[in-house]
Amino acid sequence: MNIKKMNFKKLLLIISGGIIPLGFIFYSTVFLATTSCEPPTHVKPQVQYSTIPQYTDLYSFPKYNIPEARKPGSANLTVVITVPEYKDTATQEYTGGVKVAAGGQMTTDMKKVFQSFAGSMGEDIQSQLVAKGMTTKGPFALAEVTYPDKKGSDLTLTIGVIFDIHRTSPQPIRSQYFEGGVYGNIYSATMTVGMKVYFYMLEPMSEEKMWIKKLDLGVQDFPVEWAEGQEQYQTGTTPRTSDGCGGYYGGHPTYAWRATRILYDGRVKAFSDILKAAYPQVMKSSWNYLNTDEMLNLKMKSQEIRERKRY
Repeated sequence: MNIKKMNFKKLLLIISGGIIPLGFIFYSTVFLATTSCEPPTHVKPQVQYSTIPQYTDLYSFPKYNIPEARKPGSANLTVVITVPEYKDTATQEYTGGVKVAAGGQMTTDMKKVFQSFAGSMGEDIQSQLVAKGMTTKGPFALAEVTYPDKKGSDLTLTIGVIFDIHRTSPQPIRSQYFEGGVYGNIYSATMTVGMKVYFYMLEPMSEEKMWIKKLDLGVQDFPVEWAEGQEQYQTGTTPRTSDGCGGYYGGHPTYAWRATRILYDGRVKAFSDILKAAYPQVMKSSWNYLNTDEMLNLKMKSQEIRERKRY
């Protein structure tokens, strides 16, 4: 019986002798792993890069097909054509040619689209008048029409486009990296665009309005999306704290993000689509409004105005 007890005690001593060193090894490993002065290793996360949408064909508009043509110069009528202008209801000011108004919902790229639209309109309306047998001068910005051109013309045609543009508050969708390593925030909104086109016939010298024709193209809603590029900039450094190994934690730069440039803009694409859809309607209305017989009658009234005002 005593022999069995002795053997059991020896067995416990042998097991204890093995477990205690293993415990020290385990403790040492964990301690070193959690308190080591060696810097931790970090695995750099994989970044997915998205393609920046490219909007093409924003600035071209379909050429108007002339239904019929008369002999050039057969109408005995000379007309000054001016470059169509737009008025944003947010600014309440007409601005023609390349001198576009700031402010409102009309972005810089949207203004460029309108300039192309206006240029195409001016060229096509000139072709319409020539096809109706008239002689034309221009297109000019109204302020740039010279005295000899006014004096030598019977009528002046001006066109004004009024836009009523509204946009809901931008809603952030997500942030992501784009090709080239550019980081950006993506936003969405609903853009509402109302459009009216006014045709004015003026006596050239006095610029007195002789008739006005209006084309109301209604109001349309479009969901739009755009992305703003972001860049990091240093805002300061973090506090420094001893790490117990002769060094310190912290003292690292801190950063924030700020907007840089527009990466892509669905507002411009929607605006271009609106003008492309409106263009054939505007040209068809123009062809109907610019009636040769009616304009010859206006020529007679224009001469009366000149005589009355002694031009």
